Formats: sequence, C-alpha cells, structure tokens
Amino acid sequence: MKKKHFIILGRSGLIYFCWIFIVFFLSLIFLYESTKAFNWPALICSLFFLILLLYTYFNSYWNTSILKLPFRPKTKMSSEPTVLLQWHFLKIYEIKLDEFGHYYLLRFE
Repeated sequence: MKKKHFIILGRSGLIYFCWIFIVFFLSLIFLYESTKAFNWPALICSLFFLILLLYTYFNSYWNTSILKLPFRPKTKMSSEPTVLLQWHFLKIYEIKLDEFGHYYLLRFE
C-alpha cells in the first residue's frame, strides 16, 4: 500500500504551520539583527525550520485505511477521501473522521 503525502489545510493546518513559521521568523530576526558576517543562531534556526518542514511532509500521509498527521497518532478513516477541487497536478481532498471531524488536505500528484 502506497503512502500518499499531503499538506494540511483548514483550521488545524493553519494553527500547525503558524507554529512552524514562528521558527522561520525567529531565524530572520536573528539574521537581520546581527552585526556579524556569519550568524550561527540564524543558521541553526533555519536548519531547524527545514527539518520541521521535512518531518511534517513525510509524517503526513494516508493509506487505504489509516490517516497519519504529524501531531496525532495514526487514526482509522471511516470513509475514503473525497476530491473537492482539482487543478492540473493539485488536488484538495476532504477526509472525514469519526473522532476529530474532518480535515482538508492538499496533495501534489
């Protein structure tokens, strides 16, 4: 069974990515407030930001019966994802879960 990776949309995605982008903005603040030619705190924060983005993408997937979000354990899906919008190679899916309501997901195909 092939994993289908996605980007989280909606309220939960907005909250999650706001926390990740705080790390990015901290690295920009460290970069612009420095008087040195090379800034180690900015480099460390930006690498941490990239690691968080990669972790988020590779730990966000669904199989035929399992949905995995980076901030939740694996959950079973009650029904198949439905395509809400499709444009060229982008698709927006809606997945309904019994426990948490529904999620909107962006997938590159």
